[in-house]
Amino acid sequence: MKPKAIDLFAGPGGLSLGLKKAGFDTIAAVEMDTDAGKTYRHNIGNHTLQNDITKYPPKELANYLLRENLLGKNERLALVAGGPPCPGFSLIGRSKISDLIKKGEYGTSKDPRHRFIDDPRNKLFEYFVNYVEHFKPYYFLMENVEGMNSYQIEDDAVIDVIMSKFPDYEVKVKILNAADFGVPQNRKRIIFLGRHLTDSKPVFFPDGNGEKTLTVLDAIRDLANVKPSKNGIVTSRDPSWNSRGGRYRMLLRHWEVERPDGSKCDSRYTGRRTCHWTREVNERDKVLFRFLKSGAKGATHGSLTIPDSTPKQLYGDIYPERWKSHLAPAFEKANLKAWKYRRHFVAERKAGGKKWVMYDQQGFKDKMRRLRWNQPSHTVVAHLSKDGYMFLHPWIDRTITVREAARFQSFPDAFEFKGSMTAQFRQVGNAVPPLLAEALGEAIIDALRGTL
Repeated sequence: MKPKAIDLFAGPGGLSLGLKKAGFDTIAAVEMDTDAGKTYRHNIGNHTLQNDITKYPPKELANYLLRENLLGKNERLALVAGGPPCPGFSLIGRSKISDLIKKGEYGTSKDPRHRFIDDPRNKLFEYFVNYVEHFKPYYFLMENVEGMNSYQIEDDAVIDVIMSKFPDYEVKVKILNAADFGVPQNRKRIIFLGRHLTDSKPVFFPDGNGEKTLTVLDAIRDLANVKPSKNGIVTSRDPSWNSRGGRYRMLLRHWEVERPDGSKCDSRYTGRRTCHWTREVNERDKVLFRFLKSGAKGATHGSLTIPDSTPKQLYGDIYPERWKSHLAPAFEKANLKAWKYRRHFVAERKAGGKKWVMYDQQGFKDKMRRLRWNQPSHTVVAHLSKDGYMFLHPWIDRTITVREAARFQSFPDAFEFKGSMTAQFRQVGNAVPPLLAEALGEAIIDALRGTL
């Protein structure tokens, strides 16, 4: 019998998917977002409970598990896992607050709120604690953003406060980079691993693969010349298998996911890809994107020729000094003009067309940037649901698609995200990379062999 687990703040199921691959039976998952719940049910199972965890106490879940014969009356869970959303701890959240401070719109840097940003979502980990207290699993796994490591509550470090909430557990904490576990993305996350002091064996963090990290090109090589479609459905053939990137893409093609009817599906033979869609490029961005460069030199990979993209140029590198010189020909060709207006730069058609307010160049220097094809992606974030400007394709003038973002997160190709494009981007950005979850799950499985 497989060890049983529950997944809290489950999102679309990245953590559950990895734990399942490691050998766990996730018998329940709690998630508030409707679209994420639909995605979970479509790809993993119907055990997702659509609930706001702040209004769904652990006793109710325990009664549900008993009523549905998912957990025996005296049976203990092997694992409680989850990633409570804590947006104030993220680097993006902190930089936003910092920018508001500079503008005088959010108190001062000495404001006590800045030790622990005044957002109730930053305290959701307390509900995770409540579930661990109630179920008393042999082990627990909690994932969160790296930025949590440098925050305080009053005079205590957040990390110490969280660890103190589990008096019956030995808690180990470590920052892991998903890129070290076969994920083509530099995504650092802080991981809490806890083992019950009285009846469980020590658990150790996985070491990582120790190999050269996968790159953006390794992740999306077969999609390089496949245009996004309006419904996200495309066909992509990829015979590669003997390179690191080829083996990675083959893994995602062959990885089976389970549909609600119990059938298992992969994309090894069909070439069918879903969610390969992204936003259309507007008139302003058609001009801007061509000047943004990743800093990577051109190369030839088989039949694929990657154009040179040097020197590196971010959004801040093309404003405002280069309006009159560097950008002038392109603006003339596009029948546009530009000038400074208050804090922003505005462009409009000379013939009285649409105006566009530009982002402040100094405050948002990297608002637009390309991915480097020869490096792992930078951290995929939920902000993709609003725009993809920080994730421009390495050489094509568009933002990445949902499927490309999912490849950077290590989701199988047969894993289909539900909801609108905006909802899908949010789900991908919030998810735990399945391959990282698998490595953590295997570490706990190893410990369980000496416990159960």
